[in-house]
Amino acid sequence: MKRLIERSRSVGEVLRWVTQNPGKVSASHYPIALHKLGQLLQQQQGQAAGNGEGRGPGQMLEQPEFQTLCQAIISGCSKFDNFSIVNCLYAAAALGLPGESPLVRVLEEESRSRLGRFNQKDVSMVFSSEANNKALEAIFSSQLFYENRQERFIRSMAEWLPRKAENLTPYTMALIAKYVARHRLREPRLLDTIANFLLKRGEQLDSKVIQKLVFPFSRMNYRPSNHGELFPKLEAILEQKAGTSPLATVNILMSMFQLSHFPQTVLHQVFSPAFITNVMSIPYALIVRRYLSLLDAAVELEFRDYSGPRLDPRYRVLMFEHALTADEANRKY
Repeated sequence: MKRLIERSRSVGEVLRWVTQNPGKVSASHYPIALHKLGQLLQQQQGQAAGNGEGRGPGQMLEQPEFQTLCQAIISGCSKFDNFSIVNCLYAAAALGLPGESPLVRVLEEESRSRLGRFNQKDVSMVFSSEANNKALEAIFSSQLFYENRQERFIRSMAEWLPRKAENLTPYTMALIAKYVARHRLREPRLLDTIANFLLKRGEQLDSKVIQKLVFPFSRMNYRPSNHGELFPKLEAILEQKAGTSPLATVNILMSMFQLSHFPQTVLHQVFSPAFITNVMSIPYALIVRRYLSLLDAAVELEFRDYSGPRLDPRYRVLMFEHALTADEANRKY
């Protein structure tokens, strides 16, 4: 059955093999079928784009045979082995199924209930697959993987990421950085891989993405092994892009301050009248002014040797509108 599915040349052929031969389909065949459907849909979309058409996966998702396949997985997943569960979830992500779909919800719930029983092989085999970026984006933004903080998962990701980083999109790497920062995973292999990605591709990234990639370092007070090259590179990029996204620029500067790196030239820019005028013209000016005020205070406290321009007192605002209780501070910040 595996060979028949893999040799199928159309979506309909895959669905017929799986739905018309239920007695010959085992748990391991379902992720293979989902993966194959994803490959065939990609091919169809590529051909449709070449012909100027906008064909997507919607038509297939509405087919009765596909609904039968999904229902078979939903009904039987409680009896699947761990790897089949994880791989089905992975394949569903690659296929582009929405997170609220019944299939994805059931697979995530089943996976959550088994987290304590997942072994190294279950997770590492998923990472070893040659997946496309869309699947990785869905996996790393999945609630399941935000909740899985077990050491074996971290080890698998730390072994996998350095080998695959060059093929990832900036958006995928930003999701990984968000995961690392959220769970405070102070794993040098993960953090240094993000830093190397920044060093190699920084000029091609916009400031908002750079902000997300830099954040894990400041959150965990971790200076990456390439900081001697990376920090000057970030300075040069900010000098060119400071005005394109003011809030991201200020946040990157705050991250660098937290790592005891003080880029004077960029500070001259963000405290200049031109930068402030630009800030005042954007819809979220008050938010940027709050962070500029925080940056100005950081200069006062941390960078005593700085003698350049500072934030005009007219534009200073309180970071918080009122004194925060400990509970508010923990919940919000």
